[in-house]
Amino acid sequence: MTKREKIIVSAYTGVLMCDFDDLHKYIEEKLGRSVWTHELAFEKVVAELKEKSKDDFLAICQSDSDDLISRSALLKEVGDPDDGMVWPSKHGVIDLIKKAPAV
Repeated sequence: MTKREKIIVSAYTGVLMCDFDDLHKYIEEKLGRSVWTHELAFEKVVAELKEKSKDDFLAICQSDSDDLISRSALLKEVGDPDDGMVWPSKHGVIDLIKKAPAV
């Protein structure tokens, strides 16, 4: 996931996945104005941000990236390490990622 994608997902979901300063810049970009940090506690501001970042978020969700796989697809292929399975070597993981279905 790129830095920009992490910023967009953070803005849309409210789960911080990036540096807050980068997120704050994106928020101001999307809302078209300066935003005080305390405003992020207001439901109206959060709703406006979600609405204005929705297209960016959906673009990430709909991208056809070959380098992304789901955790469940990887675990299906290699097994769950919590079940005592041994993870394959770095080379083996790369091979699995290449053949796993994209999400």
